[in-house]
Amino acid sequence: MGLLAGPLSASGTATSVTVAGSLQSELGCAGDWDPACAATHLTYDANDDVWQGSFAVPAGSFEYKAALNDSWTENYGAGGVLNGPNIALTLGVNETVRFYFDDKTNWITDNVNSRISVFAGSFQSELGCAGDWDPSCLRSWLEDPDGDGIYSFSALLPAGSYEGKVAIGETWDGSYGSGGANIGFTPDGVHCTLFSFVSATNMVSIGNCGSTPVPEPGTLALLSLGLVGLGLSRRRKA
Repeated sequence: MGLLAGPLSASGTATSVTVAGSLQSELGCAGDWDPACAATHLTYDANDDVWQGSFAVPAGSFEYKAALNDSWTENYGAGGVLNGPNIALTLGVNETVRFYFDDKTNWITDNVNSRISVFAGSFQSELGCAGDWDPSCLRSWLEDPDGDGIYSFSALLPAGSYEGKVAIGETWDGSYGSGGANIGFTPDGVHCTLFSFVSATNMVSIGNCGSTPVPEPGTLALLSLGLVGLGLSRRRKA
């Protein structure tokens, strides 16, 4: 059992995903806004179940979106919206930028505009990851298509006792749990589990889908400071 299905791409299957936009001529394409340029194709990672790729992008202001199957017939912009608005990317210096596209939710983003957050723990092999405690396995990627700073992910897991925490940037260099410790949770195998992460406060919450996740004990002090109230009522499924 794995990630609950989101809105699949309109075609149902992506054979290629292109980062198409005003940056393509800087990345080896003959011109910009070319949905068929292979130089800016993303690669499908079967372990992650996500399309991704890294490119050396020069300083400047650009726009882009995801074009599927080498054409504009199906494309996704900001918020994972079909034919949606372009996504702005502004760099003050030359930088290697990693782009991501999830064809289950149609979210296209990058590691400059978004905080790449993964809920890593002892349950990940149940989702299809090669192993547990893997901060780079994006099968438990917390996503934020609407850009409100609240990243979330839901999955139907087998009944059992598990632990985990949020890892940032696909590494353990930065991670958040309950006061720094792992967070335990016990799904019943019937209801899906919703994981949420408020980027502004690093607060992690876990609950059943369709209910308000309960903040972990280590984050309760933040509530008393009024730092996280703005996001709790707006949590939604990825």
